[in-house]
Amino acid sequence: MIPDIIHMIYPVTEKTRPWSAINSLAVKMARKHHKDRMYIWTNDYKKIPLEIRNRVGIAECKLPTEIDGVTIPYPQYIADVMRLQILHDYGGIYMDTDVLLQKPIEHLLFQNNLILSWEGADRRSISNALMIAPPKHLFIEEWLRRIPQAIQSNTWAYGGVVLPAKMASNPYLNENLTIMPHTFCCPLDLAQPWLFDPKLKAEAKEKIKDADAIHVFETYWRDTIKNITPEWLEKTDCLLTELGTGLWGQ
Repeated sequence: MIPDIIHMIYPVTEKTRPWSAINSLAVKMARKHHKDRMYIWTNDYKKIPLEIRNRVGIAECKLPTEIDGVTIPYPQYIADVMRLQILHDYGGIYMDTDVLLQKPIEHLLFQNNLILSWEGADRRSISNALMIAPPKHLFIEEWLRRIPQAIQSNTWAYGGVVLPAKMASNPYLNENLTIMPHTFCCPLDLAQPWLFDPKLKAEAKEKIKDADAIHVFETYWRDTIKNITPEWLEKTDCLLTELGTGLWGQ
């Protein structure tokens, strides 16, 4: 059985964006559906608002700067290593701080499978934004073993999302592995600002109706997200506003 615990990470470097309204909503939505243990792993907890720290446990940690002697060159790759190391060592549910949990997912813990999902309908990459696993799972262990070579690839994010898609075709590694369709946590593509545009609200609601979670892709929409304020929320009748009903002001 998979441990009933949620892990999030907030690695702070000189390039880290300030904690956003999306990050706070992600914690609040996870808490709405998951009442048990929940931790944010960070090297600088003071960068996380106090109201959020009061809702979760804080796991202070050092950021990994290398893996098997290979320097980790970018903050995004540090996050790739952190999430895998935590999930490998402790098991449970891993969620990025821009994943909005729509419903309880505890029922997925009553098995011994690693649960991942595709990032898109083309099945060329696997999302690492929401992963569920028992401790010491073979796939995660092998994924970590291959990271040092992967982070030297010229393909951006190769180790985070492309590598696991390639690994999934290996019969030795795909035992006790479940890969959900992209609609599990990536129901919205990047072609339109589905979450933020009031004119797209009805169509976006249809797209997410069967999703367990929604990956916001905060890095991609960062210029929009940095402008989300209480005033913006009050005047913008979009899907994001509706998803946070009753939670924005808490």
